Amino acid sequence: MKTFVIADTHFGHNNIAKYSPCRGANNCEHHTEILIDNWNSVVGVKDKVICLGDFAFGAKNISIADKLNGRKILIMGNHDHYQSREYLKYFEKLLGSLEYEGGILTHIPIHESELARYGFNIHGHLHGNKLLDTRYINVSCEQINSTPIDIKLITRINN
Repeated sequence: MKTFVIADTHFGHNNIAKYSPCRGANNCEHHTEILIDNWNSVVGVKDKVICLGDFAFGAKNISIADKLNGRKILIMGNHDHYQSREYLKYFEKLLGSLEYEGGILTHIPIHESELARYGFNIHGHLHGNKLLDTRYINVSCEQINSTPIDIKLITRINN
């Protein structure tokens, strides 16, 4: 069983192809197909995926999670503002952050002063941008080819 991370999937966001053309999608439906195919190509049914926020736009699009392999945990992002019961149909847990092997997983990067406590921060929110400090690991779709990435791989590289 592996653990994967991904952020900023933005399922159902009609303008994602315009704002993030590097995702390779022509429109919202194509974006959804690409993400589902990429996700299921690496994640097995017994694997765990920690989604670092901004999963879906529109409550009805949360149900796309049912088409994605693995057990899912959602670290809430700034666009994840629907009723908790809607998310809990598909996600095992909803969290604000999650400590992981000396680091912390969040949607928005933590303040630099907190890195002394946590060591590293796996986050999303910044999409195509990166912070220069290598203790910040951005797993927005734009950074990881719109495909969940094994958390062991990125923590090994950054420790």
